[in-house]
Amino acid sequence: MRRNIFVNRRRELELLENLWRGRNFSLVIIYGRRRVGKTRLILEFARGKKCIFYVAVESSYDAICREFSECARRTLGFPVSGDIIEVLDAAPNLTGEKLLVVLDEFQYIVEADPSFPSRLQRLIDSKLSRQQMMIILCGSAVSFFEEKLLGYKSPLFGRREASLKLSPLRFFQIREFFPNYRIDELITVYGAVGGTPAYLLKLDPSKSVTDNIRSIITPGSYLYDEALNILRQEVREPRTYLSILAAIAEGKNSPGEVASAAHVDVRTITKYIYLLEELDIIERVRPLGSKKPVKLRFRDNYFRFWFRYVYKLRSLLETGLVEEALSHITESLNQYLSQVFEGVVAELVPLMYKVGALKTRPVEVGTWWYKDMEIDLIARDPGKSSTFVEVKWREMDLKSAIGTLKDLERKAARSGLSSPENEYVLVIRRLKGEETPTEPDEHRRILDLQAIERIIEDNRRK
Repeated sequence: MRRNIFVNRRRELELLENLWRGRNFSLVIIYGRRRVGKTRLILEFARGKKCIFYVAVESSYDAICREFSECARRTLGFPVSGDIIEVLDAAPNLTGEKLLVVLDEFQYIVEADPSFPSRLQRLIDSKLSRQQMMIILCGSAVSFFEEKLLGYKSPLFGRREASLKLSPLRFFQIREFFPNYRIDELITVYGAVGGTPAYLLKLDPSKSVTDNIRSIITPGSYLYDEALNILRQEVREPRTYLSILAAIAEGKNSPGEVASAAHVDVRTITKYIYLLEELDIIERVRPLGSKKPVKLRFRDNYFRFWFRYVYKLRSLLETGLVEEALSHITESLNQYLSQVFEGVVAELVPLMYKVGALKTRPVEVGTWWYKDMEIDLIARDPGKSSTFVEVKWREMDLKSAIGTLKDLERKAARSGLSSPENEYVLVIRRLKGEETPTEPDEHRRILDLQAIERIIEDNRRK
């Protein structure tokens, strides 16, 4: 089954279209981890435009030039050949309209000819800056783009009009992939593969969530070893990164704990964390209003799921005991989803504010903890108001929910983050016997999945 879905890159498309309509020449850099939809975004943007679209491969520079010349010939209708720089120099004179040039997997061109960025910079300064042309440099080698192209030492520094780091879709954007799933099923899918479009497209919306999870954990399937493939492509020491991510999946969350569990020198752990953050796999979290302590947690749900289950259960899976592994996952899934649900609610804060489900303008959003106390989510408009949020992936009756809100209020009073106006919100899976949102009083509110689904729908209609 092949599905063709393009979802919610409106902001990025508008930026590109505005640049296209603007000044004569523009250089744009688009990068991000594999499979997040970079090429699809550019193809959507390229519709109806005269476009040379070239995807580089690991090859010699001469071979790359021949391939690029062939792409240019097909687009321009003229026989062109030679160095890429020479073809770019000549191309604007061979077409009577504005020209779009896409150099995808640009890192391979630079690997083949390290002088290419400098030569492109000279061509831009001497000629292309006055031409009707847009050049997009695109690729999936995140560290290459951030260190070699976007840094101030790069020859192209100051020449780009825009740079886009494309990230996975958010939870509220994935409904189109699974139009018939209930919201709890959507959360489960999001918890298993995150928001990477290519991963969502590997699942079958006509099958149950359980069947789709079975397909993820079956050896030989695309998603079974995709995490390994990404690490092998992006990092130099994949085994070390595997150990670090496995430690985080086991519940180690301070850099020191992770370094110890992964057998990494604590003095060098920061460099590994930094690259994993660049790849949007993990993130460092600090208590709101403080710089320390630091916790490490997964940002990408596919990696969270893969290390929690596939990596941990690989002995079962590799010996063909897929159903036994699936049974283990099913038994522990609600515990796993409790962390996923916290992340989903955090993503939804701006939408909740727009429809009035949260009263506080979310100038600051974060979590807070101290010793054995923790508040899942806080939205603050400093000096004006604060909203404290408790997130529970469970069903509760009204009495228990009100008790949880009272506990939240006590923790909020000790956080030092209270404001002149404060509200307390409980977000749960289902409120038994009641419709939500339910407001025990003007400062307390209870939301469940039905209310969350209405919030998403209300924002979609706006």
